[in-house]
Amino acid sequence: MARITRGSLLGGLALSLALVPAAAALAAAEPSAQDTSFLQAAHQGHLAEIAKGNLTQQKDARQEVKDLASRFVEDHTRLDQSLQETASRLKVTLPGSPSAEQQGALTQLQGVNGEEFDRMFVSTNLAWHEQMLRLIETELAQGSDEDAKKVARDAQPVIQEHQQALEELAQELGLPSTAGSPSPEESASPSAEPTESESPGFSTEPDATAEPETTEPGFGEGSGVTEEPGVTPEPGDEAPDTGQEPGFQQEPAPAQT
Repeated sequence: MARITRGSLLGGLALSLALVPAAAALAAAEPSAQDTSFLQAAHQGHLAEIAKGNLTQQKDARQEVKDLASRFVEDHTRLDQSLQETASRLKVTLPGSPSAEQQGALTQLQGVNGEEFDRMFVSTNLAWHEQMLRLIETELAQGSDEDAKKVARDAQPVIQEHQQALEELAQELGLPSTAGSPSPEESASPSAEPTESESPGFSTEPDATAEPETTEPGFGEGSGVTEEPGVTPEPGDEAPDTGQEPGFQQEPAPAQT
C-alpha cells in the first residue's frame, strides 16, 4: 500500500489551487448569448453599410451622398476589423453576408438612380443606423464580456455621428429626419391624416374618446341648416303662418244679427 506523505498532500493541494483560476478563466472566455448575438448582428450591419457605400460610387448620386458613403465605408471597415478580432478571441462564428432584409434593401438600391437613389440611400441608412444604435445600447446594458462591450462603446460615437450627418442630409432632400416616426404635431393630433412620408404599417388611429357625429334626416352636410335637439318639426305638423305673435290667439268676431 502506497504511503501518503505530507509532502504529496501539499503538492496535490497546490496543483488543485493552480487549476481553479485556469478553469475560471476558461469559463469567463465563453461569451454570453447576448454578446454573441451583438457581435453577429453588428458584423452584418457593417457588411451592409460597406456594400451600400461601394454601390453608391457606381450610381448617378449627389456628391454629398457619395462623400457620406465613402466615409461610411471607411468607418465601418475599421469598426468591423476590431469586431472580428474580438469575435476571434471569443470563438464567435460570424455570418459571411448581410441579413436577408439588408440584402433585399441593397437589391432595391441597385434598381434606382439619381434623386430616387439619393432619397432611398438616406432613408435606408437612417433606419439601419437606428437599429445599430439599439444593438449597441442593449449590449452595453446586458452584455457580460468586457471585450464585446468595448466593441459597442467604440462604435457608439461613430454611429451617432453618422446619424447626425444623415439627418442633416435628409433635411436638404426634404425627407423626415427619423425613419417612420411622425412629427410631434402628428403625434399630438389623433385625427391627423397620414402623409406620404409615413412608412407602411404606421397609421394614425382615430380618437376613441370622441363622440360620433350624427345628422338629422334632411339636414346633412352642406344644407346650412342647424336644428336644435328636440325641436325638429314632424312632416305635416307645421303651424300655418297667421302673422300673429306666438301665444296670442285672435278671438272670433261676434256674430252679426
